[in-house]
Amino acid sequence: MLNPISTYRIQFHKGFTFKDLDQIIPYLKNIGITTIYASPVLEAVPGSMHGYDTVNPGRINPEIGTLEELKEISGKLRELDMQWVQDIVPNHMAFDPHNPWLMDVLKNGRASAYAGFFDINWSGDENLPLMVPFLGSSLEETIAAGELKLVKRNDGIKLQYFETEWPVNDKVKDTGMPLQEAVRAQYYRLCSWKETDEQINYRRFFTVNSLICLNMQYEETFTAYHQLIKTLLDEGVFQGLRVDHIDGLYDPEGYVERLRALAGEDIYIVVEKILGEGEWFPGKWPVQGTTGYDFLAQVNNLFTAKDAKKKFTKFYESLTGENKSILRLIRQKKAGILGDHMAGELDNLYQLFTGLQLATAEELNTLKAGTLKDAIGQLLICCPVYRFYDSELPLSYLYAEEMEHLFKEVNVVKTLQDAVSLLRTVLLERPLAGDAAYNSGAAQFYLRCMQFSGPLMAKGVEDTLMYTYNRFVGHNEVGDAPSAFGINKEDFHELMQNRELALPASMNGTSTHDTKRGEDVRARLNVLTDLPDEWIIKVKDWRKFNKEFASGLDPNDEYFIYQTIAGSYPMPGMPEDNYTERLQAYLEKALREGKINSNWTEPDADYERLVKNFVLEILSQSSPFWKSFAPFHRKISDFGILNSLSQLLLKFTCPGVPDTYQGTELWDLSLVDPDNRRPVDYGQRSQWLEDIRNGNTSLKKLWKERFNGKIKLYLLHVLLQKLKPYAGLLASGDYISLEVKGEFADNLLAFARQEENKWLVVVVPLFLAQLHEEMPDLEKLNWGNTHIKLPVRSSFHWNNLMNDDTGISSGPVLSVTELFDDFPLGLVSLEQIENRRGAGVLLHVTSLPSAFGIGDIGIEAWNFIDFLVKSEQKYWQLLPLNPIGTDQGFSPYSSVSAMAGNTMLISIEQLYMTGFLEERYVNKFRSAVKDEIDFEKIAGLKDRMLLKAFLFGVDTDQPGDTSYSEFCEREKNWLDDFALYSVLKENQGGVAWVDWYPAYRDRDPVKLRQFAADYRQELEFVKWKQFIFFVQWADVKAYAKDNGIKLYGDLPFYVGYDSADVWSNRELFGLDAEGRMTGIAGVPPDYFNADGQLWGMPVYDWEKMKADGYQWWLRRIHKNMELYDLLRLDHFRAFSDYWEIPAGESTAVNGIWKPGPRADFFTVLEREFPDMPFVAEDLGEINEAVYELRDEFKLPGMKVLQFAFGEDMGLTDHIPHNFKSDDFIVYTGTHDNNTTRGWYEMEAGKIVRKNLDKYTGTGVDSKNVHTVLARLAYASVAKVVILPMQDILGLDGKSRMNKPASPDGNWKWRMKEQPGKSVEKMLRSLVRTYGRS
Repeated sequence: MLNPISTYRIQFHKGFTFKDLDQIIPYLKNIGITTIYASPVLEAVPGSMHGYDTVNPGRINPEIGTLEELKEISGKLRELDMQWVQDIVPNHMAFDPHNPWLMDVLKNGRASAYAGFFDINWSGDENLPLMVPFLGSSLEETIAAGELKLVKRNDGIKLQYFETEWPVNDKVKDTGMPLQEAVRAQYYRLCSWKETDEQINYRRFFTVNSLICLNMQYEETFTAYHQLIKTLLDEGVFQGLRVDHIDGLYDPEGYVERLRALAGEDIYIVVEKILGEGEWFPGKWPVQGTTGYDFLAQVNNLFTAKDAKKKFTKFYESLTGENKSILRLIRQKKAGILGDHMAGELDNLYQLFTGLQLATAEELNTLKAGTLKDAIGQLLICCPVYRFYDSELPLSYLYAEEMEHLFKEVNVVKTLQDAVSLLRTVLLERPLAGDAAYNSGAAQFYLRCMQFSGPLMAKGVEDTLMYTYNRFVGHNEVGDAPSAFGINKEDFHELMQNRELALPASMNGTSTHDTKRGEDVRARLNVLTDLPDEWIIKVKDWRKFNKEFASGLDPNDEYFIYQTIAGSYPMPGMPEDNYTERLQAYLEKALREGKINSNWTEPDADYERLVKNFVLEILSQSSPFWKSFAPFHRKISDFGILNSLSQLLLKFTCPGVPDTYQGTELWDLSLVDPDNRRPVDYGQRSQWLEDIRNGNTSLKKLWKERFNGKIKLYLLHVLLQKLKPYAGLLASGDYISLEVKGEFADNLLAFARQEENKWLVVVVPLFLAQLHEEMPDLEKLNWGNTHIKLPVRSSFHWNNLMNDDTGISSGPVLSVTELFDDFPLGLVSLEQIENRRGAGVLLHVTSLPSAFGIGDIGIEAWNFIDFLVKSEQKYWQLLPLNPIGTDQGFSPYSSVSAMAGNTMLISIEQLYMTGFLEERYVNKFRSAVKDEIDFEKIAGLKDRMLLKAFLFGVDTDQPGDTSYSEFCEREKNWLDDFALYSVLKENQGGVAWVDWYPAYRDRDPVKLRQFAADYRQELEFVKWKQFIFFVQWADVKAYAKDNGIKLYGDLPFYVGYDSADVWSNRELFGLDAEGRMTGIAGVPPDYFNADGQLWGMPVYDWEKMKADGYQWWLRRIHKNMELYDLLRLDHFRAFSDYWEIPAGESTAVNGIWKPGPRADFFTVLEREFPDMPFVAEDLGEINEAVYELRDEFKLPGMKVLQFAFGEDMGLTDHIPHNFKSDDFIVYTGTHDNNTTRGWYEMEAGKIVRKNLDKYTGTGVDSKNVHTVLARLAYASVAKVVILPMQDILGLDGKSRMNKPASPDGNWKWRMKEQPGKSVEKMLRSLVRTYGRS
């Protein structure tokens, strides 16, 4: 998959062609751009300045170049290691005579091969002539005025209207045919453009008559439209695509899936999607993300001082007398657009509904006349986002809930309640019956509604309200919202963390061809929120100064003008660049878009003239306004520049692909199009870039000439060049919020991007105008004791990328004064100096404190990670997390599944916090924390509580949400069998699978399908519990990762006989035809048991496993590596040789050694896991072959100090002085050993105690033995030391976790509370003393 790294947006038109791009490629390469991001290049309407009005998708636009020129440029880019992302427009084409497909439809009607390509007559009589609404008056008036005539051309007879000519069909034989008769004979109907406010019989882009939409949901349309695009992708001309207006398509998800199949997996694809507040991008779409309006809004809100909202709102309401809620204003504007400009679209939806017969005649007749259409309109008006998704009914849980909420909103209109109820029944209730034909029709209506919800939102809010609600125009921006007024730092961090998880390759845009203000206008406007009192006083003064010129001027418009000038006036001392004329043109457009004091249909020339004259008067430099404005302008420009540079740094370092809109390398003080599409002076930029590349300059030096924009070009160049080595980190690294402490902590944002041991630390200032009356000299910016707390836990190399200073530091604190020594922006790379030595704690999840009888993976797991961090540990070792049960004595080493999770570990608290359980219900089951687990009691209790949560989910349809469905699909290779096994076992009375009804035992497919159909909900419950387990564990793992803790898991060698794995994979185990074991796993007599250990598990058929490349093992290990960072391979010796006991034996004494898979297995494993993140459990009776296998694959082994002090103390491998290398993990004891204190008190004989005293040179007793062995372990050369929590706490043998070969009393120990600060201090001391930090 292409990683664009950085993109540069190019706007092609006849004034900027392929040849012009070719001229600036050296400049773009030198600045550091890696990817061209091009506006549409397919043939468009002649003279088009944007290319979104395609007329021929099979041809390159001749006004910008040729196909050969495009390929030549593409080749040149590839030689420079640069890429091309191409903007495509699948929603619509131009309704224009140059459109050959559409002209064929006009000429031939439904007989045209292209008739189905265009979205025509989709709701009514398909034989009605297509409206061609481009006349200035009615058809009759046009004919009477002589403005329409028949003319003969080389390609046939045409109907000519001024410069426009439309084809006629074959019924017109010559130009002498009576005009009225010729017009009536056509498959289309020429009419006035004004008619489309009331009726329309084709889908248009928003309310633009000259853009006709396509039926891109049809395969034939899709294939024809994308033919040239596919060719250019296949030939490597394009490496990425940007999809325009995805929400206009009938089925956006179906489209992007089709596009992905056409483009292939390596093509970068983003879509133009505007997300509403709180709206999530559809996770299933096979694209990289959005074009960046969401990022624009997020960073814009970051620089808005949230606490100024009240003052801005109060002043605005007093100024305008307007105090309606913004939600109400949005709905009013949408209602106005729907009634005044989209009445035809609404009528079409109504006709579609009745035509599809989604309701009975009786249901329709009971409704009051007009209410159904009004209810449909209200659904569109009240839709809170551009649109909802899902292409089939019934809707998924997510969108069903959204629609349910929408119906409730509309239902408040009493006169519409019956109609709303019918719509709800049609869209939400009846589809549940599963009638495919009905659901198809209902889905068609639903999707058509969604196609018009987006245009209504765009026209009502973007193109109307954003020009009329002027409390603070800085948020009247595409992707942002008039209701927005800042976010706090914590919210921004959360948004960026979500972005890193969900949309790490989305574009980070700050200016586009569609933004209403340039990025630096918004940055400067945000300074006003730092100075609410001063700003309001200024506006009041200006209104007094300008009262003479403002007579008749709407105060709302006057305030809009002041904000616009404050944000967009050229930098102090810089050329004005025709500012007054540009501002007048902008205000004319703004007034017409606002539709209050002027409009596009009937412009109020007098009012527009008043506004333009007002601007002319106040911008005179002799005016009182100017004398007041000029010093204020300089002040906000200075602080705005710092906002701009900070915004630029964030764009390049936050998750996403930074996009630079053409020309914004310098200050972007442009307004809405066409102002933001003015020619770019690349000659000046190229010259300045050369100066920067050749000169000894810096941000500090360039600050002195900051108003010319060179400083922004410099920073852009620095970021593009200096961040190239960090492209991988920025693409996939974690986003970590950093804590800021000290006097000015509120005025700084700090975060890090981190991948493994590499970090980028980013620090930007916020709200500086709150701290300084005027911008001081940079040297006088005082940051006092403000500092950044770094989450690094070892020494690190650092490099200040802003000034190239380097050094080594061991402290976790970054001084802001030092960081901002040259300039108040921070970008520092850190690389931790890796210390192989580390330490960790062995504690199973079940042993954590909890109010529900057993440790779980909720808040106490997070708290334990906090404890590890404070103790400067690096590892948390756990026992296996697979399901446990009564039949296995609740042993995690004898599970019913090698893949599933132990749902007894699900956090009830988390279920309550996520809304699955009520607090009252949860509180009933809370209890005091005990030091032992009652597994039998807890198993039943937990399952009852989980069932309650599940049934709540069923009632609210939550089990069907997208993430759950994706989980079931992703994990189906084991999950389906595990669910069947679990439900069948209960159905069969709890007996082992080998004793089930034969058809179930032997997996008869017909019987299993029938069983699955009969027990669907029970199976869903099993799957849902697994889903919840893995979701909660993923959160724990992410938290551990964020805090530098590695999770060290344990993989049992064998699986239980009565398990889903053996039942569903009998051929892989030592079983006979009836499923009975032929050989049983165990170990011979050893330290733990004179009779050996008889484990009751089947051995593997290694020949069968080898035959398919050990696929079962690889799936199992992959699943475990999703859970952990490091994995202990229990009973490692069995990979070399394993002990097999004949079936029927009562002890393990009579077993024999048999060869395991040996190096063949590990060779395959190494191919899958090149880093080999495994630890060999090489304890017990071990021969040289086992050590050779371990060492051949460089796996660390284990040492246990409790084994070190016997009669062979001087020779044993477990004594520290005999550790032959550091590639080991050393323990005081493991889960199979007694606690160290218990061992000393109950098992260590005289020789052991004497040797222990001699070796340590101290008097060892039961009170200090755990600390003595801990120090030995920490002091050893072993790269990792792991201490069981019981040994850290100095607990006796009653706290032992497991006694091998003893079936009772195991796995029960628990902590009653988290370890305290004294334990943290003790461990920290050991870590630091013995160099394990």
